[in-house]
Amino acid sequence: MSEITAVPAAIEAFGDTAALMSAAVASAGSINAAANIAQMVPVFGLIGQEFLLAFAGAQASHLLGVGQLAAVHAGTAAAALATASEFTDTDDGAGREFTAIQSAL
Repeated sequence: MSEITAVPAAIEAFGDTAALMSAAVASAGSINAAANIAQMVPVFGLIGQEFLLAFAGAQASHLLGVGQLAAVHAGTAAAALATASEFTDTDDGAGREFTAIQSAL
């Protein structure tokens, strides 16, 4: 049987970092796409309509991907924090059991 050592504080730090990454990615992806396109219409005019339509589709796809990435980071953070809590609770419970056994002897 192999031995595994888990450090809940390190796992929590990883979870906190993942949460910060989620917030940063979500913030970067929270641009107003419609406002961006509206600003570009006068620049490209009638000749650039096809480009603007393609650009809007590409930007929407990109923003969807950014949102999905933020959700993955948030899920990673939640899982890491829950795991750290489980390790701590399990260790604390085992410690209480060992103390009770020692007291009974």
